[in-house]
Amino acid sequence: MNANDLMTREPRSVRTTDRLDAAARVLWEQDCGIVPVVDAANVLVGVVTDRDLCMASYTQGRPLNEIAVVGSMARQLRTCRPDDSLTNVLSAMQQAQVHRLPVVDARGVLVGLVSINDVVRAAHQRPAAIDAASVVKTLALIGAPRRAVVPTAKGPTPKDTALKDTVQNIPSAASPTAMRAAKAVPAAVPAKSKGKTRGKEQQT
Repeated sequence: MNANDLMTREPRSVRTTDRLDAAARVLWEQDCGIVPVVDAANVLVGVVTDRDLCMASYTQGRPLNEIAVVGSMARQLRTCRPDDSLTNVLSAMQQAQVHRLPVVDARGVLVGLVSINDVVRAAHQRPAAIDAASVVKTLALIGAPRRAVVPTAKGPTPKDTALKDTVQNIPSAASPTAMRAAKAVPAAVPAKSKGKTRGKEQQT
């Protein structure tokens, strides 16, 4: 079984010239949580999620019809090919901690979308064809807490090196998803000494 057997074909998408209200319309009408973004040649250039829309409007204080898709979409994507095996599809989902993968051809043209829900339904319908344990493992890894990326003088470094493979999938700095990651890093609080000088705590 491969991605071609599981994917939704010709998924609805939005263009780079669209505003976020167009993406919201697709989410509503298709009852989904992600919208691929394509250029004029239908080449995949990004994705936006329902959460991205909410955070873009909240952080910018503007309605969706005033916000460009290109300013909020994730640009660095994990994708798969139609002939990729189910094992490779699940592995990509595990490493990137994503529920969905856009499916593209050799030119990068969007041809489908495969989700973990597609895999779960297929496992239920054809239990002999899909290893249930691998599906459960994928769900567990997707849902595992993500580690914050701590800025350093040499650039961002993941606190947990076990998740270093997922760092390459962090969206562009302009996206709400990236803004959330930056805000998730708590500010350092100066430690206070137990000793006292003239009735006041010493400051470090």
